[in-house]
Amino acid sequence: MRLFLMLLGAALSIGALAWWVFLNGMAASWNTSNARPSIQWLTGEAVYMFWLPFAVGLVVAYFGWKRA
Repeated sequence: MRLFLMLLGAALSIGALAWWVFLNGMAASWNTSNARPSIQWLTGEAVYMFWLPFAVGLVVAYFGWKRA
């Protein structure tokens, strides 16, 4: 169970990162002026789409690691 929780947490965190990079890559493909950076890390949308799932994944992995 311990290994499962650690792998699940890592998969959640990596999946959140991959999803956020994918979404920003798709958005950057529509913006051809290059007026701003393609990945916006500190927006309200980033909190719900990246930071929250990333943090949940880290917490799950931590509980798996600390589980006795």
